[in-house]
Amino acid sequence: MSDKSVIKEQIKSRSQWTIFILGMIGIAIIAKILYLQTTKKKELMALVVDIQKKERVIDATRGNIYASDGESILATSIPRYQVILDPFQAKKDLFESSLDSVSLLLSEYFKDYSYLEYKEKISKARKAKSRYMPIGGNKKLDHIEKEKIAKFPLFREGPNKGGGRFEIHRYRFLPFNNLAMRTIGKLDTKTKKIGDFGIEASFENYLQGKDGKGFYERLAGGYSKPVDLESDINAEPGLDVVTTLDVNFQDIIESSLRAQVYKTQAKYGTAVVMEIATGQIKAIANLTRKVNNEGVISYIEDQNYAVKEGTDPGSTFKLASMVALLEKANLKNSDFGVDCPGEIKHNGLSFTCSHEHGTLTVQQIFEQSCNIGIYSLMKKHFGFSSADAYFNYLRDFKLDKPSGFQLKGEPYPVLKNAKSATFSGTTVPWMSIGYESRITPIQMLTFYNAIANNGQWIQPMIVKEIRKGTKTLERFEANRISDPICSIATIQKVKQMMEGVVQNGTAKNVNGGNCQIAGKTGTSQKRVNGNYKKGIYYTSFIGYFPANQPKYSCIVVIDEPVGANIYAADVCAPVFKNIADKIFAYDISMHPRLVLQSNVQKLAEKQSAGKITDQKIIAQTLGINNQPDGDGYSQPKVLKRDSVTWQLKNMEKDISQIRGLTLKDALPILENQGFRVKYSGFGKVRDYSIESKNVVALVLK
Repeated sequence: MSDKSVIKEQIKSRSQWTIFILGMIGIAIIAKILYLQTTKKKELMALVVDIQKKERVIDATRGNIYASDGESILATSIPRYQVILDPFQAKKDLFESSLDSVSLLLSEYFKDYSYLEYKEKISKARKAKSRYMPIGGNKKLDHIEKEKIAKFPLFREGPNKGGGRFEIHRYRFLPFNNLAMRTIGKLDTKTKKIGDFGIEASFENYLQGKDGKGFYERLAGGYSKPVDLESDINAEPGLDVVTTLDVNFQDIIESSLRAQVYKTQAKYGTAVVMEIATGQIKAIANLTRKVNNEGVISYIEDQNYAVKEGTDPGSTFKLASMVALLEKANLKNSDFGVDCPGEIKHNGLSFTCSHEHGTLTVQQIFEQSCNIGIYSLMKKHFGFSSADAYFNYLRDFKLDKPSGFQLKGEPYPVLKNAKSATFSGTTVPWMSIGYESRITPIQMLTFYNAIANNGQWIQPMIVKEIRKGTKTLERFEANRISDPICSIATIQKVKQMMEGVVQNGTAKNVNGGNCQIAGKTGTSQKRVNGNYKKGIYYTSFIGYFPANQPKYSCIVVIDEPVGANIYAADVCAPVFKNIADKIFAYDISMHPRLVLQSNVQKLAEKQSAGKITDQKIIAQTLGINNQPDGDGYSQPKVLKRDSVTWQLKNMEKDISQIRGLTLKDALPILENQGFRVKYSGFGKVRDYSIESKNVVALVLK
């Protein structure tokens, strides 16, 4: 056999083996496919489902934030619903019978596609075996809207039969819009789950709740479908926070502050009202100037200046200096204070007043906010070489540390002493009038509140309760310092000074009205590039009201006002007065008490003679211990304001005694004496006349 034939036979033999092996492989593949599609089908499908299922987080419902009444909601989580349709879920007959009507209703409701477009989209999705079809674009429905859609064909059959369902999304909602928004806070813009600032952030651990766990199924198109399984771990809702804020007070201070910052075109404004005895913050407002591209100015809440913005407090700090002086030197208000020339030199630097005040007493130094007067008293009683003695008093006043306010972000005050790196020969005189320091409005208000509270320092607070439903789980009380920050004699002196500021001093423009106020103005130059610049001011007014029986303390700050009158007396004091007057009108507990008539007086004034049995019931109802006894008729008579006696009436002997009786009582008395009775009007017997021997005419009223 030739070599050619041998090679041919070898190729033929190998080809046969190759074909045989490939045939066997093919048979094995077919057998494997049949095995997988029959015997292993259920197992593999379950495996696919398990692979498609992924763990999902079930968001906890965030707790509510309430106003001080425990009922007015300041922030809450409300549900919004995304409409979803699974076009492949419904059986053929149900789908075909519902397609036209559901397409028409969805088109009429959402108005984004025509009836025919909806019908085509739903039909195509079913043919493509799509399991997830969002309806209405990104529109989220409220509960009422969701209930309307739930009655549409396919949706009313439920998700398992008709394929229509609703995905819930929770949104944080502020019922009072931007009222106290910076204080209440908002959620972070990224996750919309975590408090970003304000109460939302500071009380995150209470409000957030505990997320649950569940599963979702991945669907074609990158969508996911929640799967309700018994293994889901339910979310625990967050707890509710009850604040000290009063929505009526809040509206008062925001409207008053807003009107003034617009008028003065200020950089920002802030105002706080605090209940003196409890430390509860009843209202807090912060307004920042914003200018849009068209140059239109608006004011929004985007910074909590009251809590976070420390700056030179200006002349309001003179109260601290004056309290320190009174404590150290036991000065009297009527003592000679200074002969103010309007300007002096200190270490080569000019130390000035607004004008030359002339001769002033200690009281007048404070009333007129005389810088040179404070300078002279500080130099005489403390000296300027060291700040330690002065600083020790400020420390007693709790001005050297944060107030401990419940909102995050309160900075430490900056008050210099001899150990401070920047302490110099100018520190004490300038610090005593409110410069070379940094203190926040809430910290200054806390000090003034202690003065109004007869020396008892109390921590400001804005959250008073944590609740779960109607059950209170935790109550917060303001920290108090048992020892007064100064003597009661000093308190009485500085209260007289603060009343004098309004009656005779820098704030006399807001004197008068039903609600007398007391306080101190403050106008300080702002630092620009490290230097104080005249004409750019930080203005404030801090005080309390009513002046004779203080219930609320308040601070008003307006930064960098613009215009002709840009001092605190013209800018902040009127806002303070407006707030005080409106709160005074609203809170009737501050009004002078009226002397009300006692129940005895009401009885004697309104009740005429009547049956003793009836009079006894009336006396019992009014809580009067002295009650008539026996039968017949009687009439009450007041002996003293709360004492009554009962005069018996003998109707048979004296017919005139029927005056004041009701017709029901008068009729049987007269008829038993043989009279026929005529009457006109209605009510009690006012008068009577005997028309004939047996006829009596009664006039009722």
